[in-house]
Amino acid sequence: MRCCGWRVALGLWLLAPAAAAAQLAPVSVPRGTLRVELDGGLENWSQRYRDGTLEPLAADLSSPALGSDRIPGLAGAESRLAQIVGDPAFRLNLGALDAQAEASRSIGTIGLAFGVTSRLTVYGRIPFVQARATPTLALDGSAATAGLNPSDPTFGDEAGIAAASTFFEQFDAALGTLGSRIAGGAYDGDPAQRALAQSTLANGTALRNDLFALLVDPATATPFLPLAGSAAGQAVAGRIATLQGVLSGPLGVPGFAATPALPDQPLTQDQLVQYLTNPTGPIGGSFDSTDVRQRGDAEAGLAYTVIDRWRPEADGFGVRLAVSAGLRFATGFRGSATRFVDVGTGTGSRAVELGTTGDIGWGRVGARVVAGYTRQAASEYVARVTSPDQPFAPLTNFSTVRSDPGDVLRLSLRPFLRLAPPLAILAGVDHWRRGAASVSYRAATDSVPGVPASLLAIGTGANATTLALGVTYSNPGRSASGGSGIPLDVSWTYERVIGSSEGRVPKLQAVRAQIRLYQRLFH
Repeated sequence: MRCCGWRVALGLWLLAPAAAAAQLAPVSVPRGTLRVELDGGLENWSQRYRDGTLEPLAADLSSPALGSDRIPGLAGAESRLAQIVGDPAFRLNLGALDAQAEASRSIGTIGLAFGVTSRLTVYGRIPFVQARATPTLALDGSAATAGLNPSDPTFGDEAGIAAASTFFEQFDAALGTLGSRIAGGAYDGDPAQRALAQSTLANGTALRNDLFALLVDPATATPFLPLAGSAAGQAVAGRIATLQGVLSGPLGVPGFAATPALPDQPLTQDQLVQYLTNPTGPIGGSFDSTDVRQRGDAEAGLAYTVIDRWRPEADGFGVRLAVSAGLRFATGFRGSATRFVDVGTGTGSRAVELGTTGDIGWGRVGARVVAGYTRQAASEYVARVTSPDQPFAPLTNFSTVRSDPGDVLRLSLRPFLRLAPPLAILAGVDHWRRGAASVSYRAATDSVPGVPASLLAIGTGANATTLALGVTYSNPGRSASGGSGIPLDVSWTYERVIGSSEGRVPKLQAVRAQIRLYQRLFH
């Protein structure tokens, strides 16, 4: 029985009636007391919610048939190829791209709070953040119908560029000869032949211009073309062969037999990454996963205790209520506009934050209720202006925009159960909702033609619900009558986002710890 005696004693101690006083760190600080706040957090996620549907974090980069659906700069090439092959629905297919990403953020915050009066407290906090996003790509070219353009000025090879040069030299010479023969009356004796010559010249010139724009024009050349063995590749070759047959046959214009080089292999993953990240290429993006170590958004403000009856020694009941008003400073940094997947260290915008915190306790149980409102100010920043599902937009889409973020409402309920005088377990549910942002170009001169800045607002209106579980320890130390030791509050929580019905929201899980140390400076 002696071996179990300590367990019985512990059980009786835990079951004994006791007040829930000082179980949660108060918002305010006693008059003349300095509170040092040391917070730490580790967040990570690899999935997100998009309008309520769970998907990989990098889902916007993935595509079952990569083309202009993710790379909007290919739309012009697809339109020209659609005309050449006679298929309005034609799309380049570079293969199935699967993109995954892991993101993490470590946050360490240092804060100070000082009790000016028994009810009024001033505070300030600054976080330091280490953030990282690691994307991985897997390109499956087994069903691809397009590959790298052999004659592209940037990504092509010498043989392909030489073949294109010969092709257009012969093409231009044949069209020039045909035009001269028409002007010289070579076909005037046969109206049908003259009509054929005129239509061939018009159609041939249009085909030549489309092919030149696709293959070699530095301003418009596409880095990707249909594979030679694909239906579209054969259609392109067929158009050229038909024209050459008409020129050398009924119209008597020989000397045009060259053909341009079409790719014979699908695009490889390395070639895709090179295209997307080449700093001198059209997109100039980055899949860099280097850690970013920067400060986060600092904040400062006031807290005022409206009700303080958190001394329930007599009847076991306690209640307190505090309100706060603060400023959030834009000391953090947004995610990089160059990186395709990135995690910022802050919001990049200032804000006014209003909140109210209420605690209620009865004996061994209690709860904290927190409500908050954040009014975010407009800010300007440089962005790659594109919709979220077309992330590989060209560098020409970079511009300065002005964003007015949506306001944020928060509501939190954290009930707790006291296990011992200083120790309690807590659970909780938090919910937040953010309004959609309003995004415009900073000035008319910043506008990207045909690309509205409002694309950057897609998915910014959002909400999420988080569950939390943790423990708290609170020891008044020498600040209590007859107590000793340093007064401190300590808490540890595990949090996980469990749902969202709107916007793009990380399915985040986090571990957070808080330490509050108190030092009385004067009475």
